[in-house]
Amino acid sequence: MGVNWDSGLIYWKDHIPSTSERYSLSHLHPFIQPLNLSATEKHPSRNVQLHVSFGLHTFTRAILACDSDHQFYRDNREVRSFCAKRYASSFELPQIIQTLEHRRCEFARGMGGIINYVTVETRRGERYAVFFDLRRFKKAGADAVHLMVQSAYVLDANKPAPGRGRISFHALLGHILRGTNPRPPP
Repeated sequence: MGVNWDSGLIYWKDHIPSTSERYSLSHLHPFIQPLNLSATEKHPSRNVQLHVSFGLHTFTRAILACDSDHQFYRDNREVRSFCAKRYASSFELPQIIQTLEHRRCEFARGMGGIINYVTVETRRGERYAVFFDLRRFKKAGADAVHLMVQSAYVLDANKPAPGRGRISFHALLGHILRGTNPRPPP
């Protein structure tokens, strides 16, 4: 069980489907990553504190009719099924986020058409998509940003890439800190 990201940074409890099984989720506990945004012609440099947290969809999937109660995992908003494949891939997430400033970031459509962002890691012939959102984190300071990894999963090989356009992670941080919105592609 965890808490909704609007309530704060999420510390997930281990998934324990039986007395003989335990899946630690400590690798998905929040962390803070300091980043330096270099000065530009229009904006001074800033030392950013990136507060990173991971959502329920990074290690669970939608419930199927064949799922049993011991597979269920819930936060304060929804119940989903623990997914062994997403869980195994989730061990890569902290490293992907720690290197996000050197990765290609693209615009993606989140639930309800809301814009979020995606980076895609290609490994072993698969595309692993990591969807995230950024918000000011004012209670942690003027230069604090909360990055929430909303979902992460291996993409269907027969479907197109989920992102469009391109934006650098530093440009995204600058927009968030200034309270402006980057312009997504048409």
